[in-house]
Amino acid sequence: MTFKPRHLLGRLAGITALTLSLSACVDDGGNGSSAVNADNFDFVRMLANYADNLIIPNYQHAAEVSADLSGDSGAIASYCSAIGSGEEDNALAVAQQQWRDTMDAWQATELHQVGPVLDNSGALRNRVLSFSRGAPLSTCGVDQAVVLAADNDNFNLGSRAANQRGLGAVEYLLFSDDLSHTCPSQIQETADWDQRPEQERKTLRCNYAQKLADDINAAATTLADAWTIGAGNYRSTFIDPANAGDSVKALSDALFFLDTEVKDAKLGIPLGISASCSQPACPEVAESRFAQYSLSNIENNLNAFAALLTGGSGLGFDDIIAQAGVPSVTELMQSNTAAALAEIDAMTTTLSEQAKGITDGADESTCATAADSPDGDRTIPACNLYGYIRRVTDTLKVGFVAAVDVDLPDRAQADND
Repeated sequence: MTFKPRHLLGRLAGITALTLSLSACVDDGGNGSSAVNADNFDFVRMLANYADNLIIPNYQHAAEVSADLSGDSGAIASYCSAIGSGEEDNALAVAQQQWRDTMDAWQATELHQVGPVLDNSGALRNRVLSFSRGAPLSTCGVDQAVVLAADNDNFNLGSRAANQRGLGAVEYLLFSDDLSHTCPSQIQETADWDQRPEQERKTLRCNYAQKLADDINAAATTLADAWTIGAGNYRSTFIDPANAGDSVKALSDALFFLDTEVKDAKLGIPLGISASCSQPACPEVAESRFAQYSLSNIENNLNAFAALLTGGSGLGFDDIIAQAGVPSVTELMQSNTAAALAEIDAMTTTLSEQAKGITDGADESTCATAADSPDGDRTIPACNLYGYIRRVTDTLKVGFVAAVDVDLPDRAQADND
């Protein structure tokens, strides 16, 4: 992903300066650092800590919380039963809150995309949440699926594209107040949709949301089982000493979700900072825009990043970095992560609202300035947030990879910001 031309030269200069300063801390001659290897660091114990205290508990929690959203006794089923009654509004509010809880749980897993979650091009992950910079939610596809699922006893959810499924589709069905379809007039499945009674439309949308929630829970449960000792036991592969190098590299690659997905897809495109948005801003592609939950998702991603950086209370990447003799690399990332979280906490307007306010060149310039100097003016604080996260990922790309002695993942190498 590239920056719009007006920012590029300044960004390149900044990256060059950072590269030189951090490389000086961890140069090949060992000045200020020391080599970290199996003789002076217990990589297997570190990997076991990540598996047992972060990865597996996160997947298990996501499976447990999504179970409360799905099933015949879950929050969505209760809402479906309440449609048309005096309990409808309350049941909807409960279902919406359970969606938020499920989204919170899943966002915590997004920073450790290693192993089974990546199999088959991320098929299981995409069943839970398919959001990425290349696959915005297709509301028309969801609208069509609502009708098809109601009319066809042999409807196959697995035949629907990833951007018509998962938590994004459930969000649209639970949070959008507009029951009208979003398809072009030539789409046959939705041709008479807007003429149907309101209660029928609510019921059909809710029924499809329940199908999606059941599939989300099934996928989340499969992922949790894939890591569990008594089931798929990917844990043993992950912590196997023979695989330690590959596992550490995979785990370090996963941290770059903060760069390519959080910074670029969740902020850069909606705010118009990225060249992937050809307008002053693109608020329509923000994650979780119907629930206005974009910033909460980013907050959860940042907290997950902080935990993955340190390994919680056990051995983590911060300990590798300390062993390399450059603890300042960890401290810099922690400081800017804390600043990003504080920025979110101080915001009083949603990401969508802020992006919608970027309408001309002057607004673009204000956003770009905030991204380059996030400690300054906060007219569009989401742009300041972008700047703090970029500071974290700049350090990740230079100081972190040098101290941990790993290569940049391909997706980060392709990012020119």
